[in-house]
Amino acid sequence: MEGTKDTFYYNYTTTPLGKILLTTHANQLTGLYLEGDRPFPIMPTQREYHTTPSVFKEIELQLHEYFNLKRTTFTIDYKLYGTDFHINIWKSLLKIPYGEVCTYKMLASLTAYPHAIRAVASAIGKNPLSILLPCHRVIRSDGSLGGYAAGIAVKKQLLTLEAQAIN
Repeated sequence: MEGTKDTFYYNYTTTPLGKILLTTHANQLTGLYLEGDRPFPIMPTQREYHTTPSVFKEIELQLHEYFNLKRTTFTIDYKLYGTDFHINIWKSLLKIPYGEVCTYKMLASLTAYPHAIRAVASAIGKNPLSILLPCHRVIRSDGSLGGYAAGIAVKKQLLTLEAQAIN
């Protein structure tokens, strides 16, 4: 039974950036984790490895289009699990246009927490839907890249890819 309410699934896909872990619940994407500096989340025993939920096929297609410069936004049904603060910050990442960057301070000003710059940066670092919620577009006020869960080299690749697409 595909994507039942109580079933969690996970799968791996390969992209030009390497392996990505995808997680779903109730046929909604709940995680998109790039292999990198931070290890993949450990899958609890109540999650099942599965390749058929349609959300896996759809996100793989949309990622393929993104990496081939044919997609600038994603239309995947997703569900965020976190505190209200984290969810507010993660959703604010969608306000950053494709191919552009903003600073942590600028992003904080777009949220209900304009003075909580460090807390905003910390929440961004916990983003469960990398690429889909484009945390790679957030940089430091001095113009340096700042951090990225999959490493600075991957962040730089994503920014270069998007700049290439708009030029």
